[in-house]
Amino acid sequence: MRLRIGIAPLVALGLSLALIVAGFLMAGYEESLFRKKAIAEVTGQAHILAASVTAALAFDDAKAAKEYVSALRANPDIDAAAVYVASGARLAGFTKTSPLPRSVIRADSHFENDKLVVSIPAAQGAQRVGYVYIKARTESLERRYLRYAVLVILMTMAALILGVLALSQASLTRAHRLLEAHAKDLADTNRRLEREMQERARIEEALRQSQKMEALGQLSGGIAHDFNNLLAAIKGNIQLLERRLSQGRTDVEKYIGGLKEGIDRATALTQRVLAFSRRQPLANMPVNLSLLVKGMHDLLRQSVGSQVDIRTSLYPDAWTICDPNQMENVLLNLAINARDAMPEGGTLIVTTRLTRFEKDMADVPGGDYVVLSVSDTGTGMPEDVREKAIEPFFTTKPPGQGTGLGLSSIFGYVKQSKGHLKIDSAPGEGTTVTILLPGYQGRDIPGKNEQ
Repeated sequence: MRLRIGIAPLVALGLSLALIVAGFLMAGYEESLFRKKAIAEVTGQAHILAASVTAALAFDDAKAAKEYVSALRANPDIDAAAVYVASGARLAGFTKTSPLPRSVIRADSHFENDKLVVSIPAAQGAQRVGYVYIKARTESLERRYLRYAVLVILMTMAALILGVLALSQASLTRAHRLLEAHAKDLADTNRRLEREMQERARIEEALRQSQKMEALGQLSGGIAHDFNNLLAAIKGNIQLLERRLSQGRTDVEKYIGGLKEGIDRATALTQRVLAFSRRQPLANMPVNLSLLVKGMHDLLRQSVGSQVDIRTSLYPDAWTICDPNQMENVLLNLAINARDAMPEGGTLIVTTRLTRFEKDMADVPGGDYVVLSVSDTGTGMPEDVREKAIEPFFTTKPPGQGTGLGLSSIFGYVKQSKGHLKIDSAPGEGTTVTILLPGYQGRDIPGKNEQ
């Protein structure tokens, strides 16, 4: 990837380098000012001393010269001071640390570490009569360099801060541009996803409509098939009845019975279709499912036969709101299905209990429920059969032995009663149908106090 640096960062880097160079230049300038100032101060003191000792030098008066020179001893910054005659010989002087030079024959000023040495001529009129020598203490070289280093460091830090800010600004600018580009890409992706979601919703809606039409065709085909069979039986009985009556015979009871049976079967088929479509009118009321199961024991015994052992485990107060007649049909249909799944006999287990879901579980809202379970020890169902068990007109029974509306009508009734149905089954392990109905905690339960 090619790295591109804008003009602003380059300018900032240039300014940073300029600040660093300026720091060093300022340090040099400070040192130059310091030296000039120190030389000027010490030279001024030397001129004062020279003016004082001119006469002493002219008359070679060492005592007078010593008095003038000794006056500088009280100055803590003066390390040494002396006067020399024109020939260079020392006339008078003192020193606090380093020794005095033996002779001075010229004017000079120079630094010796942290000391400044100044020598100037002393003149009387136009005649040079000698020299004045002063060695003064100055600020140490280490302290001066430390001060200059601090100055350079401060300038360098300022330059670094400026450079970092410039680079940060450049990085932020690039990041902002990248974010803008990503935001644009994200907006384009969102628009594309929205279009895809709309297209998917359209396809799903078309698929649902197709499935509805398929289910409607299956339902109408199954109903038409069953009603045709019923109508054929009714028509056959009517023809036989007409033939007997035309012959003047009155032994037609069995044909009238056949007509009634066909009409009853048609009525039952209509009820099952209504239950499946959840349009069946219900007479809901508070019902204790445990008492309902107990009341159907004899009917269940007759329906399943002597080869099937019936066992129950019933919770005393299993109250719910349902249509008791339809609930009896549900239990009877489940018992008959269990019997058909146990051709060699087995055990039918009917249980009731209470349960509570603290929060929503899958498609079951949280709350109190009454659980009705009907289990058998029969052949069970493979997974593909179990998934289709509640579909209308789906049956594994031979033709003429089942309409395929049993479990579908049970499912429709349970859903119409705001309940839930679950089928657990596996080949060789039997089948358990579990029905959850909303629990009822009302105080107006008929006969509850008498139980």
